Amino acid sequence: MNIRFQKLPAALFVTLFATGVYGTTSAAEAATVQHAPHRGFYEVTLGQSDPSSSIRSVNGRMVAEWAQSCDGWTANQRLAVTLQRHNGRDIESEVNATSFESNDGTTYQFSSKSMIGGDVAEEVRGKAERPARGKPGVATFSVPEGTKIDLPAETLFPFEHTLSVIAAGEEGTIQYSSPYFDGSQPELSPMTASMLILGGARAADEGLGADLGAVTAHKWWSVRLAMFANESTVSEPEFEMTQDVQANGVVRRFVFDYGDFSMVASLVRIEELDRAQCR
Repeated sequence: MNIRFQKLPAALFVTLFATGVYGTTSAAEAATVQHAPHRGFYEVTLGQSDPSSSIRSVNGRMVAEWAQSCDGWTANQRLAVTLQRHNGRDIESEVNATSFESNDGTTYQFSSKSMIGGDVAEEVRGKAERPARGKPGVATFSVPEGTKIDLPAETLFPFEHTLSVIAAGEEGTIQYSSPYFDGSQPELSPMTASMLILGGARAADEGLGADLGAVTAHKWWSVRLAMFANESTVSEPEFEMTQDVQANGVVRRFVFDYGDFSMVASLVRIEELDRAQCR
């Protein structure tokens, strides 16, 4: 998660998980049942832009999908944007990422590629394994080949993140931090994720996305997330973003903060996917 635009985050849908918030089997099961399999379509535009920023406009699209199987959850994420600069030298960027996270939290598989101007900025593939949720584990990469990362106890995987934000909002937890791993930027992993819930729950009929069907008829919270490099001694995060996340896991809006400008992904259409029928 690099604050420089030249490395867009490969995994964009990160929330947060922490012991004491999403730390019991009953909480995990309840949040999993509540989470809605879905495919969301987003329009990407320029948010705020400082006078010193070289970016004058942003145009793009994003698709985020959470699909359920009997073994776990698969996430597919696609982002394509054009950043128009004042000097006329536009930036074309594309991110494609997919991952699978097992229901018991022991296995996480990931694959992603980030392109800038047609050139590969980052490509990663691999698998993380641990004996049980909350236990230490190891991430082994096939790309870049030979890379291994030790994951400390309580390292967070992305689906756990989404569930924990819901649990934190329900329980009134305001702020916490914990190790986090999504496979991107192995040289900085595992990162430290710090989360802040901004205010209380908002009503389903408030804000963006309230009129997109039954799957958006749920209360939501505004959540601020900051990502810090592994063992970093600096106070500045590598990346920051805000998201409006519903109680069923649907994100109505993302705001990606790159310092002198921000990029906003607004939900414009959503499809609810079938739940897995498991015995």
